[in-house]
Amino acid sequence: MPDAKPQFCKAKPNGDAVVICVHGFTGNPYDVSPAISKLSNMGLSVVAPLLPGHGYRERHKQEQAFSNITPEGMLSAARQEIARAREHYSKVGMFGFSMGGAISLTMASEGLIDACAVAAPALRLSRKAEILIPLLSWASFSIEAPPQEPFYLPVYEFYHSKALRTLWQLSGYARRRLSHIQCPVFAVHSHKDLMVPPIVLGMMQENIPFEIETAWFDESGHSMLLDVSGPRVSSAIASFFQRQFLH
Repeated sequence: MPDAKPQFCKAKPNGDAVVICVHGFTGNPYDVSPAISKLSNMGLSVVAPLLPGHGYRERHKQEQAFSNITPEGMLSAARQEIARAREHYSKVGMFGFSMGGAISLTMASEGLIDACAVAAPALRLSRKAEILIPLLSWASFSIEAPPQEPFYLPVYEFYHSKALRTLWQLSGYARRRLSHIQCPVFAVHSHKDLMVPPIVLGMMQENIPFEIETAWFDESGHSMLLDVSGPRVSSAIASFFQRQFLH
């Protein structure tokens, strides 16, 4: 897919901090591109990897690759990005959107990053998804899911049952590990989100053993960074990392 390219913006002058931006389920680095721009403009280095199974152009390759993603494969990809970042930077932060938020919180729980920000973190899915995914994931099938948003959103236009199970497993694993997080955390969400219920922010505050920063952007839906609140969401995320790494 034309927009599915990993991104790297190096700070000028060279700094000692980098933020890894992790995209969402069926998406690619375009999901988080507004945050990449804001973080880069604030003087931070930024990298946005393409997660396993994502970014293919042809539908048959999409379905084949997407059906083979696993929780460990996704988490290993994130750990490898952090390890590469540690070779060049003393401070490593991670920002994750949706599934990327669950992955980022897991990395924080493993003590691998110095600060963590998330948008609509997929610690819970919709009630219907939470019931159906574990029941149906024994089968292998695709469900058409064309994007409904009134803005450009280059994502896979389907869900795959096996990939959905991976998302569900990542969600549960990240949820169970919240109490292990020790680094600063910032979370943003919208009460209008139909994909990830807003209860996840309260869940984070209840289980993370210190007070976290939160903000609500209720003008937007799930794809917060690309929706009407996108500029403010991205500015809030960039300001969080600026406070952690540049002051």
